[in-house]
Amino acid sequence: MAKIHEKKTVPVYLLIVLTLSLSFSLSPCTGADLLEVLCSGHTGSMPLMAQLLGREPMTEVTVIPTRIHGVTEVTPEKVRRYMRLYFPRTYEALIEGYEFLLLRGIDCTYFTARQLEWMRRAIEEDGIGGLQDRSVMSSNTAYAEPWSESSTSRAFPNDAEAVVAVDYTKHGSMEVIMNEDQEIPPIFTPYGELLEYQIGSGGYTMMIPKEGATTYMSARIPSYSEFAYPEPGVFPHTLGWRYGEGYTWSLMDYSGSGFWGQAKNPYGMDAYLGMLMHSTGRKLPGDVVTVHRLRINYHRYAEQKGFIYSMISFVERFGANTQELEEEIGEMDREWKQSRDLYLGQDYPSATEILDRILAEIEKLRGEALKTKDRALLWIYLIEWLAVTGTALVSAFAVWTLMVRRRLYREVEATRLTQR
Repeated sequence: MAKIHEKKTVPVYLLIVLTLSLSFSLSPCTGADLLEVLCSGHTGSMPLMAQLLGREPMTEVTVIPTRIHGVTEVTPEKVRRYMRLYFPRTYEALIEGYEFLLLRGIDCTYFTARQLEWMRRAIEEDGIGGLQDRSVMSSNTAYAEPWSESSTSRAFPNDAEAVVAVDYTKHGSMEVIMNEDQEIPPIFTPYGELLEYQIGSGGYTMMIPKEGATTYMSARIPSYSEFAYPEPGVFPHTLGWRYGEGYTWSLMDYSGSGFWGQAKNPYGMDAYLGMLMHSTGRKLPGDVVTVHRLRINYHRYAEQKGFIYSMISFVERFGANTQELEEEIGEMDREWKQSRDLYLGQDYPSATEILDRILAEIEKLRGEALKTKDRALLWIYLIEWLAVTGTALVSAFAVWTLMVRRRLYREVEATRLTQR
């Protein structure tokens, strides 16, 4: 879930620099821990990642922009300020505060060599999980080469140095191929036909696997026929491997878009979250359809509650008593937390039972909020009607009196000119 430390009245490009935090121990996962994610990348994608991860009850995410993208009000000075404020100031703060590093198209020049080494070391020595996308962060060599030269890139299964040495960005249509080897963790295979594997034409950034990397999914793009992993035109789409104590991922395309985008794949984000769960030692869900519906309903509850709070804020301006509404929301929030705890403990049937009940309750409460709004505005409407009607009557009376009856007029006596 997300706690936004910049008000939403701030322009979107000011990024929603998010510090989303609930403290929890990074001791071995008990199944009931929140998953703390440190997410960084370009300004255009950070609001999306905050939204996607903010919908997920399992995650708490800190989002820091570290690459200026497109037309934006975020300046290099602001990026450096965000890094000073929100990036952990010590190695101990990094490993104690986060369980997963999500790097979505970062600009390495905003990181110090020490910070880049901290991230690599946190993965290797302290078992923090990690994910980086767009192969080498970008099709632009200004971002790709610094990444390939960074110490952090060594912790990920894509061979960044080998990629930047070739023509790694081409256009064409893509087919994603699932690796159904029974010996690899079942992170994507449970989704089967629920995922769409034919992706439209676009610019794609290839990956080259390091020795020891596992290819979970491959991409077939005919325009890459000179590369063969394992056959011409086929190369890794999703790579994973064990790096020291940690498990990391490299993706060919951007998180939250392309294959992972909800517009193309409604189950794409569920599969994506499976990578975070695997890296952090959490058990993968068996019934992916039930979990998908449960996640949707958690988001529905948040939307309904947001609507009710907006109604409460509105009617309070007119002196309406909203205490009863707030008390009912507080009670439902307590039940929601019970459901969320069951969800974190992966007792999905019990979590669903509670959530379905409070969804029905909050739908009724939404109706009550609308009625409260109508009652609060009744006197406003009445006063406005009386004011308009009274003004109209007075105006009509004045017109009738002055212009029609002419009661206030006095006839002018006729005069004659006299001649002398």
